[in-house]
Amino acid sequence: MLRKRAKLNRIDSTKHVVLQQLINKVKSARNAHTPKPPKDGWIRTIRQTLGMSGAQFAKRMGYTRNKVSILERKEASGDITINQLKELANGLDADFVYCVVPRKDPEQLIEDQARKKATEMTRKTHQNMYLESQHISNEAQEEQVRFLVDEIKRKGGKALWG
Repeated sequence: MLRKRAKLNRIDSTKHVVLQQLINKVKSARNAHTPKPPKDGWIRTIRQTLGMSGAQFAKRMGYTRNKVSILERKEASGDITINQLKELANGLDADFVYCVVPRKDPEQLIEDQARKKATEMTRKTHQNMYLESQHISNEAQEEQVRFLVDEIKRKGGKALWG
């Protein structure tokens, strides 16, 4: 029994370290400046900045002029694939940078979701207790919510997002 508990503690500890590393990586992305893309898209804008015609770029890429034109329009409208963008960027001797940036700090997102779940659970419990004339004070409810928030955050996964 003690070996099993020690093994579970190591697993929890490892999960916590990995989660903290992921949180730090996402937090660093939140500090990145993400410029607004040009109306015509980055590929056409960079190509034009370099003084390269569509035909010259097409030849460089081994594409037809029409294909380059279609891909530039697809980028501007948001219908291009990531792999196509990578290929076009490479053809312009440019790096393709891709980043999804959360609007809030990841720890705050987790806290908010856990609080939402905990409040929902407490409300249901309180409603049943009220119907049985056993309701609890607001302070006790808030204490229960705080306890559940910590428990839900610790469990994560389905407990948090399910």
